[in-house]
Amino acid sequence: MATERRRTRWIRAGLLAICASKTAVAAPTSVTDLLRSLSATGIEVLYSSDLVPPDLEAPAAPRESDLMSRAVAALAAHHLLLRSEGQRRYIVTRAPPSHTEPPRRLPPLQGTALAPNAPRLDEVSVFASRYAFVDSTIGESTSFARRGLEQAPGAQEDALRAMRSAPGVTTNLSSRPYVRGALLDDVLVRFDGIPLTDPFHFKNFQNLISAFDPAAVERIDVYTGGFPVRYGTRSAGVIDVAPRSVESGYEHRVGASLLSYDLSTVGRGEDWPVEWLATARHSTHNLALKPVNGDFGEPAYADALGRVRWRPSPTSAWTLGWLMLDDRVQLSPDSNTEQANVHDRDLYAWAAADWTPTGALHSRTTVSMTSIERIRFGSLALAGVANGSLDERRDFSTVDLRTDWAYMPSATLLWDFGAAATVESADLMFARSEHLNAAIAASFGIPIDNSLTSHQTPRSSTLALFGSGRRRWQDFELEIGARLDRQDYQHFGARAQVSPRVNLRFDPAPVWHLYGSWGYFTQAQRVGEWRSEENQSSPDPATRAVDLIAGVAHESSPATQWRLEAYRKRWSRVNAYFDNLLDKLSLVPELSPDRVRLAPSGAETAGVELSAHRSFGNDIQLSGAYALSHTTDDLYGRDVLRSWDQTHAINMSLAWRHGVTSASLLLGWHTGWPRTPVSVNSVTPTFPADLTIGARNSARWGNYFTADLRLARTVPFSYGALDLWMDATNITRRANHCCIAFVPSDQTGSPLTPGPTNWFSRAVDVGFTWRFGATR
Repeated sequence: MATERRRTRWIRAGLLAICASKTAVAAPTSVTDLLRSLSATGIEVLYSSDLVPPDLEAPAAPRESDLMSRAVAALAAHHLLLRSEGQRRYIVTRAPPSHTEPPRRLPPLQGTALAPNAPRLDEVSVFASRYAFVDSTIGESTSFARRGLEQAPGAQEDALRAMRSAPGVTTNLSSRPYVRGALLDDVLVRFDGIPLTDPFHFKNFQNLISAFDPAAVERIDVYTGGFPVRYGTRSAGVIDVAPRSVESGYEHRVGASLLSYDLSTVGRGEDWPVEWLATARHSTHNLALKPVNGDFGEPAYADALGRVRWRPSPTSAWTLGWLMLDDRVQLSPDSNTEQANVHDRDLYAWAAADWTPTGALHSRTTVSMTSIERIRFGSLALAGVANGSLDERRDFSTVDLRTDWAYMPSATLLWDFGAAATVESADLMFARSEHLNAAIAASFGIPIDNSLTSHQTPRSSTLALFGSGRRRWQDFELEIGARLDRQDYQHFGARAQVSPRVNLRFDPAPVWHLYGSWGYFTQAQRVGEWRSEENQSSPDPATRAVDLIAGVAHESSPATQWRLEAYRKRWSRVNAYFDNLLDKLSLVPELSPDRVRLAPSGAETAGVELSAHRSFGNDIQLSGAYALSHTTDDLYGRDVLRSWDQTHAINMSLAWRHGVTSASLLLGWHTGWPRTPVSVNSVTPTFPADLTIGARNSARWGNYFTADLRLARTVPFSYGALDLWMDATNITRRANHCCIAFVPSDQTGSPLTPGPTNWFSRAVDVGFTWRFGATR
């Protein structure tokens, strides 16, 4: 009987414990763990490791509280705020000292379930506790964190391919994008805060692959307008790539695919305050890569990236970095008609010093050196059309010194200022020997003898000063800044430009964000950009554009956001550039008869972009963007469409992840790009075959569509994991027309093919990656 009573008491105690667990509070955990769990749901959280140390304890909270509410409450207990900085992006900063009201409650986290093996936080470490504010932006930049990069089709071999889903970005299969109608050279690309001149492989063949192995990238921020004054030298947009780092431990990777062999390592020392990052890639011997339809040859590429960071004290850090690219390309669709032989080598090296003497002051000073070498040979032999050869060499070097300072006397006020000095030199040689058919030359208005030899050795030194002040009130934020850029070209004197800018943001409610910007953007010609093919003898004036942006963003919950943005950019000064009217995919475009020089008196782009994101739990992410835009050059006294104008563009991406298996699909559609009409006048006994060229870009190709797919599965082992993946581009094999190619004259005397040629056909890449190590 006593035994029975003891058993009853144990059963009652167990039942009481079960009932009590329904209303009990969660055991204390760390704030860092809460933020990691929040990031595992697909929300990007930026914070300082000094502001939120690993041992910062979170107070107990009811278990039924959603994850976002628990994170907000835990931060508030330590006088911290979780502030929205755009779609699915939050940043941790200190609460103002005078803040007496409870922090505003963020929308509840809906439709998310935490996986037991949630991935680690995609975080960005900065130095001082207040400097999360420095990394934030008033506008709504598009960001791609590691999780997004890992799931984007095509990004397994090239991190920049994830940008194809960003609104305002125009591309086909190239990794180098057009941003809101601007020229390719108008976009600044940075890595680790260092400006890179042209970090792409196969530069003369559509820039198919970027220099960034995804293993080296933590985050990519894309600014399509309204970017801060500290981003200088380019006028249209910024692609800012942050290097990968880990909080502790290390990870090594070995991989192979149809495109390349890959090695990488990232880690942080346990006994020494040192962190490292290194990657290396080399193309396979039988590289399954065809930059243009039907081409064959021996394209090969290699790159290596390294970064070592030493942090001797909590207030300072020293960084050494390097990047090397090497391309060797031999391509020819027919060795008797067109061929190209190219060797490109790019070398970058930099050193950086970070210093945070107090929690209110932070500086970063860098010195970087660039050495670029381009060697290109080509020939074109089209009977009855053209016969010529090309020999070009371009050497370009820079030394760049810049310093950035940020002073934050309070959590609501930030002063950002700095300076940059650059010395550039170039040695440019260009030799073209070419003779054209008389009728073809007359059709395009160029001489029969189109030969040219040029040699320039331009030199320049530049100086930039910039500063901005940023003030935050409870619901309103204002940033006013300006840049002064000065160039001194050897033998051509000095020039200067002033670029004022204003950015503002108003949050009428926690879920609504209104923002806008106005500013001047200038861009001086670099000496390596001189147009050798026309024997340019003096530098162009700096381009000048006025950019106006207005937008609204809404977050009904951290799982659902949308953004609507309107923009207008007007160039009052545009430098001349070259374009091919008919054949955009020529191996040697400088030898093609349809090569034309364009010298717009101005240009304009305007549009509206709508983007949205929705998370369905932790397994499914759905994103979409629609853009209505119009981009023109002022030519011949009228507005002429730029060749990459697209009236309507739609991108849809769907990503699914469950356990160790993931799949993603990207659909891209846009209005066909403009084309120049051309008709062939057949040969007669009196007149040879020639062409009738219509108004530039007065017609359009058919609509462009592509469907890209990525499948991946991770096989875990006791020591490491094996990732198996497949990337397929244009899986429907849609023939997207792009060009009209020249061919040797046949018995009818026609110098053109009967129909258009196409962009890239379907491309499939499969591979594996072996990962081992232990990181946090």
